[in-house]
Amino acid sequence: MNTALTIIVLAIFIFIIVFYLKRAKEKKKAQQDEHEKIKAYGESINEETRNKNK
Repeated sequence: MNTALTIIVLAIFIFIIVFYLKRAKEKKKAQQDEHEKIKAYGESINEETRNKNK
């Protein structure tokens, strides 16, 4: 009984860790995508400004 309970608790603990790591990875990817969008927008504004000054 004790062994089975230990195995169940460890399985739940591992599941929680894997779930947390998966969410952290998705969040980091979303932040990187957002950063790329902001960077591209900034570059387009810079390019427009350069073209106006010529």
